[in-house]
Amino acid sequence: MDSFNNIINIPFDFRKLEYQFLPDRYFEVSKTNSLCGDIYNDKIDDGKNDLSHLNIKGWKNFAWAFYRLSPGRWLPPHVDHFENYSRFYKVDDKSKIKRTLVFLEDWKPGHVFGFDKQVILGWKANDSYTWNSDTEHWGGNFGEDLRYTLQLTGTDDS
Repeated sequence: MDSFNNIINIPFDFRKLEYQFLPDRYFEVSKTNSLCGDIYNDKIDDGKNDLSHLNIKGWKNFAWAFYRLSPGRWLPPHVDHFENYSRFYKVDDKSKIKRTLVFLEDWKPGHVFGFDKQVILGWKANDSYTWNSDTEHWGGNFGEDLRYTLQLTGTDDS
């Protein structure tokens, strides 16, 4: 676990963004129902907000996405396919793609995250986990409050 303490400086209230449901064929239950949460990413933002200061790892092709997971929603264990990301940034070698998940609020009862055979509870705001394309992870919201995270994605050529 890493921490983005004293680094995260988001110049807007992430709770008030215009989150959208973006279908993902891996997690859709039907055309109108999904396990997934809602997203607000740099493509939806279309340049309104510059969050490049969050790229503390120096990744190329840096992208960000705020994720809102409603109560009763969960993502089963999976590895990230990075299909849209690799197509948009023309990345052929998916093993170079990394993702960091930053928790935006302290842990609340019912919120859970699974990462590399660990169950993560009790996090603090700005705690983070980083993985690559073959790391299994999952998450859920079995509580009463929305769960907000920030996904940072990029390529690491080192």
